[in-house]
Amino acid sequence: MSRTRAHAAATRPRRWRFGAALMLIVPLLLGASLGGVRAQDEPLRIGTLFPITGDLSDFGPAFFNSAELAVNQINEGGGVNGQPVELIPGDTATSPQQAVEEARRLIEIEGVSALVGPAGSGEALPVAESVAGPAGVPVISPSATSPALSVANDNGVFFRTTISDAAQGVVIADLALEQGYATACVLYVNNAYGQGLNDAFAERFTAEGGEVTAQVPHEQEQASYASELATCTADNPDVMIAIGYPESGGVFLRELIEAGDPPALLLSDGLLSEDLFAELGWESFAGTIGTAAGGAESEASTAYTDAYTDAYGEAQAVPYLREVYDAVFLIAAAAQAAGANDAASILGELQAVASAPGTVLAGGVEGWQAATEALAAGEDVDYEGASGPVDLDENGDVVLGAIRVWSVEGEEIVDIETREIDLTGAAAEATPTS
Repeated sequence: MSRTRAHAAATRPRRWRFGAALMLIVPLLLGASLGGVRAQDEPLRIGTLFPITGDLSDFGPAFFNSAELAVNQINEGGGVNGQPVELIPGDTATSPQQAVEEARRLIEIEGVSALVGPAGSGEALPVAESVAGPAGVPVISPSATSPALSVANDNGVFFRTTISDAAQGVVIADLALEQGYATACVLYVNNAYGQGLNDAFAERFTAEGGEVTAQVPHEQEQASYASELATCTADNPDVMIAIGYPESGGVFLRELIEAGDPPALLLSDGLLSEDLFAELGWESFAGTIGTAAGGAESEASTAYTDAYTDAYGEAQAVPYLREVYDAVFLIAAAAQAAGANDAASILGELQAVASAPGTVLAGGVEGWQAATEALAAGEDVDYEGASGPVDLDENGDVVLGAIRVWSVEGEEIVDIETREIDLTGAAAEATPTS
């Protein structure tokens, strides 16, 4: 599904009747808003769909801080189209049902023109397909990585600032083979995220000569995962690939450790949580490695980290904070380029402001001021953010990205290398860069 301006215009809902149209026009004439359509002289309202509670609650508060940082910098730099940006929070509770309800509230009641989130693919897919798509409201997820989202039936509204798990699966498989593991079982959360990453890992691992002994789904936040663990480890695999979220992971990793003599572990991005390791005991995970999306350090990423630390103190080592920040800047840049703060105008410009050619736009107050000046002069802009270049393809995907490899060392999480990924070809290739 193309996200070109022509496609966005062609697929915009047209099933209006006179009564419905009148109900929309009257509030606009009075300077009000309805259902995500914003009057031109109103602030740009961006809704957030973050997991403040639930299985991914370790990530949610820091995600909101990162979005708030971007909004504060944009407003300090003059706002968007002469108006301030307002951030309207929503809590998905790491639940598809609640994510859909919150998305409807944010669009239909709060009148937001764009959404940042949800964090998980299991929430992002129904939000894009059943709420944002029919409403024509753009959604940018910083962390929903399922390959299924590339072909979602979303009416061209879904984008993401992180690379698909077609990349992370390749890197996990390569790491397992490099560690000398010939056999592996996979314990994965039973949603679009877990299924997609499991499939990507298994395809790469078996293609390179490894054997997957078991692929075991698990539901979120169960009291025990003893049965699933027994099934996964029945054939004594060399390594267990754990794909899940911190709350559930806290249960099954504790059970695995307490059972004694656990297999080696490789952990996905959803289990990158300092709170998780501290709760279970850092010593139990000494030397454990894992993966997460994220590029190498750059001038833009360093500026972001410094600004975040100044505003909120040192961030926990949760992934995707830079991607949250970049999502907000992309929405603001698209509105500024369009000269309007409504959803349709933003949707029409998102790909253009994310990609070359154009004057390179960075984050921060000065970066935003430079961007507004360039756009006022009739120039195109190309946003390159704290997470790296975010060029978007016809599916709304970032196809050039990187995967971080991290390790538990002492009582901290340490990045040990970054592997660049190119998903533009027939097969993904991962190249170590640091």
